[in-house]
Order: sequence, then structure tokens, then C-alpha cells
Amino acid sequence: YLQSKKPSSSSSSNSGSTSVSSSASSVIAYAKTLLGKPYVWGAPGPNSFDCSGFTCYVFKKLSMTLNASSASQYRQGKSVTRDELKPGDLVFFKGRNTTTSRVGHVGLVSEVLPNGSFKFIHASCSKGICEESINSTYYSKRYIGARRVID
Repeated sequence: YLQSKKPSSSSSSNSGSTSVSSSASSVIAYAKTLLGKPYVWGAPGPNSFDCSGFTCYVFKKLSMTLNASSASQYRQGKSVTRDELKPGDLVFFKGRNTTTSRVGHVGLVSEVLPNGSFKFIHASCSKGICEESINSTYYSKRYIGARRVID
């Protein structure tokens, strides 16, 4: 899991598999304050972001450190299956080239729905920071996997 630069309060309120830890709630709430910021390739914030710059920036504001690229973020934390997803998990996608299995995009799970689908906040090339559903055609066919970086 991520290293925190300051002592974190342990979240004992996480009693069920779908409950949201206070750290995850904080990350999501902060991410939502950035909705509408523009996408710029390689941008780490605070005025514009690319996908991994966005996740790094949001977690850094909560004294957590993520690797710089989406591919390297995919090696952090622990792997979780799609049916284990919780808000605060990172989700990874193929980039524009769907013929490879390489990670090219990352987002932050903002909501897990009862039907097994989920919503995520990310830096979209065309929309900037936005919240989308995994049910969108573009992302559903590019989904690679998820990692839990908040315990």
C-alpha cells in the first residue's frame, strides 16, 4: 500500500466489503473538486492534468505517493478483481491502441453500483477531469484491471 508521509488514522469503520474508508472518501471528495479542469498530456496539475498526473496529484494532497505513470501505478498496491472494487481503487485501461495489453490510462473509482458496474473520475483527453461509467463503450472494451492502494 501507499506510504503516508504523516500518521494516518486507522479506519475501523470499514466493517463491510462495500464500505468506504475515510481515506477513500477524502480522495474522492478532493478529486471531485477538480472536475472540469483541462487535460494536457504530461501535466501534473494543479491547473491541468493528464491521467496519471491527476491520480498522483489527488493522492499527494492527502500525503500519499503514487508513481508517475499509469503503467507504474499499475504495479503499486494490490491487485483486486472487478467484483472486489471499492471507491478509492485505481482502475486501468488500454490506451488508444487496443491491440496491445499495455496500460495506457488510469482512473479513480468514485462509486461501485449494485449491478457490478462502477463510475470513475479521470483525466479524459476530450473532456478534462470528468466522471464516467465503465459501461461506456470506449472504456468497457479497454478495461485491464484494478489496484487497491488505500487499505
